[in-house]
Amino acid sequence: MSRLKAILEKFNRNEGVEGALICGHDGIVVESALAERFNSHEMAALVSSVHLAVGNCVEDFKYGRANRFQMTSQNGSLVISDLGRGLFVAVLSGGADAAAINAEIFQTANEIKKHANLG
Repeated sequence: MSRLKAILEKFNRNEGVEGALICGHDGIVVESALAERFNSHEMAALVSSVHLAVGNCVEDFKYGRANRFQMTSQNGSLVISDLGRGLFVAVLSGGADAAAINAEIFQTANEIKKHANLG
């Protein structure tokens, strides 16, 4: 098992987490530990596209660079963290408390940066 896969699987043990993904800004999957119902390539393509759009808006508003944002629906949410040269995506269930695992998301993103040369 790769070191990045181990990091993602450790993160997945948090309550309410349905999976995690690392991808490039270009939408190419670096590593994935998503629940079976998710397609990692589709998720990476979606996330990179949304990240680009949100990033452009944030810069247009003169807020600087988007570091992390959350997309929420009735059934779950995605928390997307910019790693520098890649993205870390946390997939949360509808009942998950994103605020409660916010520190885990931050720590996992930093651990990925140390091991993946994406920071």
